[in-house]
Amino acid sequence: MKLRTPPVAFLSLLAAAACAGPAAARDHGHVVAHLTIPFRPAAVTGKTEVIKVAVSSGQRFSVKVDTSDGPFFWNQTGSRPDPRVVRLAGDVNDGGCASGMVGCRVPYFHTLLARARGTTTMSWKYHDLRCQAVRKRMTQATRECPSVTVVTFYITVR
Repeated sequence: MKLRTPPVAFLSLLAAAACAGPAAARDHGHVVAHLTIPFRPAAVTGKTEVIKVAVSSGQRFSVKVDTSDGPFFWNQTGSRPDPRVVRLAGDVNDGGCASGMVGCRVPYFHTLLARARGTTTMSWKYHDLRCQAVRKRMTQATRECPSVTVVTFYITVR
């Protein structure tokens, strides 16, 4: 006697299998910080913003990074984190854009994997092109420009 899977059950299994793959690929782990636009630093004027991160070996973690169509953006700056301590697992978009949509931006998770015990650093720089263009004149735009533009993460893997 041959067992036959009902079509509804088969489609449910197929859908579950299809969803399992992308979900695993989109795993950004624990979010340790959010680099926002606009950036409003909490640090004292002229100082680097410091964020301390402590994770366990084998743990996946991420920084959520906002993107913008405007004159604002974030980029990783300086030396990369020590690859013996953490490695880049990838950037995972937080959403999507409709096909053919012009100028659509979505935040993303800069995802890392803690590899081995130790410490390392990672720095990100905030850019506001309005501020760079008008620094020499005292205008409303310059008064709104953050004096701290670099965020440094001190990462400890336990």
